[in-house]
Amino acid sequence: MSTNFIEPTEDWLRPQRFAPLTVVPLMPNFGARIEGIDLTADLDAPTRAALREAWLRFGVIFFANQPKLTPDHQLEVAAIFGTPDFGSHLVEKAGPQVDHIIIDENRPPQTNLWHSDNTTLPEPSMGTMIQIQDGPAVGGNTAWACTRKAYNCLSDRMKAYVDDLVAVHYWDTRGHKGASYLQAWDEATYFDKIRKYPPKENPVVLTHPITGTKAIYVNETYTRYICGLHNYESQAILQFLYSWIRMPEFFLYHHWKANDVAVWDNLSMQHYALADYQAFRLNQRVTFMAEA
Repeated sequence: MSTNFIEPTEDWLRPQRFAPLTVVPLMPNFGARIEGIDLTADLDAPTRAALREAWLRFGVIFFANQPKLTPDHQLEVAAIFGTPDFGSHLVEKAGPQVDHIIIDENRPPQTNLWHSDNTTLPEPSMGTMIQIQDGPAVGGNTAWACTRKAYNCLSDRMKAYVDDLVAVHYWDTRGHKGASYLQAWDEATYFDKIRKYPPKENPVVLTHPITGTKAIYVNETYTRYICGLHNYESQAILQFLYSWIRMPEFFLYHHWKANDVAVWDNLSMQHYALADYQAFRLNQRVTFMAEA
């Protein structure tokens, strides 16, 4: 019986493959810090291409010591990785734009559940880019789990079982933790959302459309059940996968400093925002699709 999660270092994750970038790996085969880059600078085409490749290969990348990005500038930077989208349908928008998520004593953090962004949309957001422009001195870390590595470390028997399964994802979390914004809707708005955005079927194991790698694609926030299984079986398999993804070998923590930037791939990563603080925090966020 094996209890380790040792993988050989993939050749395409060696830092020198991303020149001219300075890449510092943070975990075996996922997560990296990019040094020496000013995201407000006029980045040339080779640098932009290397940044996108690093994002795809490492799943989540971090940039420290950045200037404070304006919303327009953040949209421009996000376009390095994909095409900014409308984000969650739960907030009406006229077009792709950044969200400002504010935490304080009157608006405590509520997203401390593992999830990938917008898995309930007809076309889920491939990536997310955030800049924490203000935050607590202690607490408020974010964790990311590599669902690609989590899949790779499953036994062959479990892979064979879950590979062809399909699960239903649904956005309506009324009555659940983190759903306060839903409670504020009037009845007409609520039922309009139900009509426009029905439950979405997604593969339990997703094959990445760009890298071709496989990853577990269920999450405890939006996944409701696995199609074709008895409810007891469905819940048992989902609970196993949720617990498996949370193994420490599959995730990393980031402690935010002012104006840190993170960009991650929602198709190969999940994240969890720790709800252990009440100090003011400002998160500037944009989600994006793959380029056509």
